[in-house]
Amino acid sequence: MNHEVNRKRKAFLIGLVSINGIGHKTVFKILKVCQKRQLSDEEFWANKNHIWQEMLLSEKIVESINKFKKEHNLLDNLAKLEVSGIQTLTFEEKAYPALLLATEDFPIVLFVKSHLKVGDEIWQNAFSQTISVVGTRKITAYGQLAIKQLLPPLIAAGKVIVSGFMYGVDLAAAQSAIENNGQTIAVLGFGFNHCFPSSQKKIMQEFLERGAIFLSEFPPETQAKAAHFVIRNRIVAGLSKATLVIEAAARSGSHITASYANDYGRLVMAVPGPITNPFSEGTKALISQGAILVNSAADILTEIGGDYHLDFLTKGTENLADKPTEKLLQNLTFYPELAFEDLLKNTEIDSEKLNQLLFDLELQGKIIKKWGKYCLVS
Repeated sequence: MNHEVNRKRKAFLIGLVSINGIGHKTVFKILKVCQKRQLSDEEFWANKNHIWQEMLLSEKIVESINKFKKEHNLLDNLAKLEVSGIQTLTFEEKAYPALLLATEDFPIVLFVKSHLKVGDEIWQNAFSQTISVVGTRKITAYGQLAIKQLLPPLIAAGKVIVSGFMYGVDLAAAQSAIENNGQTIAVLGFGFNHCFPSSQKKIMQEFLERGAIFLSEFPPETQAKAAHFVIRNRIVAGLSKATLVIEAAARSGSHITASYANDYGRLVMAVPGPITNPFSEGTKALISQGAILVNSAADILTEIGGDYHLDFLTKGTENLADKPTEKLLQNLTFYPELAFEDLLKNTEIDSEKLNQLLFDLELQGKIIKKWGKYCLVS
């Protein structure tokens, strides 16, 4: 009986996200009001006590709900997904990725294509070792080289590569995982009945055969739109302990993903590039804003191992009051060089303590003093 109740609940949530015009916020409003009014899913679906009007659902949404009800039975809709090879996972289920659930705007439902069974041991392990790799769609030879050098050691260490499965850095990173007998998770900006670009449909099938996991928050019939790719970037960042940017233009989707990662309190890392490469501008900007500069796979593994986060984009240091060394390093990460007086003012560490910390960090080879100012050792 409990299984049947859970299945009905899953079917209800899938139905809600599949209705045209109902977004993330509206679904949560519906769930919140139903809980407050102690209405069951079935009672909402039947518009008991005119609950749709009480929720101030627009006429357009009401029309969409009625249209969906005429065309679909909730349990039959779920069964059709399963028959088509699409697994589903709601935020209320134990198998839902914990890192993603920790974000404030997690998807209500994840549609899944994989030969792995959602929730089994391999599935759970995959989502506990994630690193997202993002970058330009116009990958250069330098970007290819960076992936060739950085990713195989990460994969050998058991890390799972998350990407947006677009051509360029995304695809090269996913291919590296597959070729090195690793695991990759691809987050799509469209539903499973479509593929964008269409040329990657064959690649998707090949990846599935080799154990890849494909995720989408969009129902199967949803076509690709530019806005969908922006939205899916939050999932790429949310699934991962760290986001690594390899080649990016000054303004790009990679910056959006990095910004999401920063907002979620995750590590943000970037690979420096040649000054002659326009796709070094994006990573250079991220590094100047406090993203961790990466020269090797060892750098990445060290940072992840320590779970060390530099809150870049100057969000403040209020959470570092009891961590003076981190506060000091954060300042030196954001500013290329600082005088003692500036550090004293920025960190609010007393003079004697600050002198001792600077001395210790110099001995450790983490900072150097040049012309009376301190800077990080690159």
